Amino acid sequence: MRLSQTQLKVMRWVGKGWSVLPGAGSAVMVNGRRVCNVDTMHALERHGLVQQDDARCWAATDQGKEFARSLGL
Repeated sequence: MRLSQTQLKVMRWVGKGWSVLPGAGSAVMVNGRRVCNVDTMHALERHGLVQQDDARCWAATDQGKEFARSLGL
């Protein structure tokens, strides 16, 4: 599976257990900083690496955590 640099950056955060929050407009935030947009998160969802909860926050799936570990993220 090939991911973009932005997708890899997001997986560094969510692979370690951080939640990714929706921001203003299409922004996606981690620790108060914009890291990507919702299109990036939807692409990661299609790969099965993240899932969105009822509060619209994204977190890594078990597959996503394993993927991040395998890349040393």
